[in-house]
Amino acid sequence: MNKKQMVKDLYLNSSINDVFVIKDVEFRVRRDNKTIDMFFKIGDKSGDMSAIIWDVSKERIEKYKNIKFARIHGHVSKRRANGILQATVSSMAETIPLDFTEYLPRSKRDLEKMINEIYLKIESINNNHLKNLLKCFFEDLEFVKKFKKAPAATKVHQPYIGGLLEHTYNLITICETLCEIYHEIDHDFLITMALLHDIGKVREYAYDKAIEYTDEGKLLGHIVIGLEMINQKIKSLDNFPPDLELMIKHTILSHHGHFEFGSPKLPSTLTAIALHYADEVEAKISGFINIKEENENFNEKWSKRIWWLDRPIYLGEEEILEKNSREE
Repeated sequence: MNKKQMVKDLYLNSSINDVFVIKDVEFRVRRDNKTIDMFFKIGDKSGDMSAIIWDVSKERIEKYKNIKFARIHGHVSKRRANGILQATVSSMAETIPLDFTEYLPRSKRDLEKMINEIYLKIESINNNHLKNLLKCFFEDLEFVKKFKKAPAATKVHQPYIGGLLEHTYNLITICETLCEIYHEIDHDFLITMALLHDIGKVREYAYDKAIEYTDEGKLLGHIVIGLEMINQKIKSLDNFPPDLELMIKHTILSHHGHFEFGSPKLPSTLTAIALHYADEVEAKISGFINIKEENENFNEKWSKRIWWLDRPIYLGEEEILEKNSREE
């Protein structure tokens, strides 16, 4: 049976009877220290909605805690002051969807156009060592298939199919502009590192049925995975310069820019600094845009607190700018 209800089409008091992906499951004990309620999200490719199952038995906790997809019966029971809808679920039965693509959000961008422009960018690289390294990856059809499909993250920025390609494409555009302004930056090296910096994400995340971390992603992370992938490719190339290899590895290891954000080394070269800040700009702006899209139905001027910004964001910006652009 094909999916008939999408999260984005649900409204206050509407009945719910369809299959959804189950996310962010949390069991909370009430003040009586006995009653347990289940808080979670139901989702599909159109978005997510908060949901609750009241008074969950211990037997059902064991049954529900690892469910990935379920047929949900219930209704949209509440609209919070900020406009967010919440569902009350009366029953949840584990199932397997007929079409997993109904549950995976996708990039709105043209993936084929972006990957083709990346191929052209690789051909423009003059440094043959760097070009050959890039071709080791981007002439590998299996790698390209995964690179086009992988998300850039599970949350915050580009957490959808095609997100990694979109993030990388945007980052290359930013890096091109940096090279035009700062001629001291080596263009070929920065573009190469922009293309390779997040390749470990093709293995850090699973994205066939749901977007989530793999065991390898949880245990190692994309920086270590990417370094390992690059090391293997460099070994396959004849006479790859050891000092250039060292620069590549440093730039990969340091691109998060801080120890607490997962980089084991801090950026210590011009290219590494440039890549780190370009990557941060792209991720933060894309994440900010993502928040605004998620909050487009809010009735408030301010969002709720955003955990990775440690503050709410103002949602009235476009209205003010659009209104004043029409005034003489």
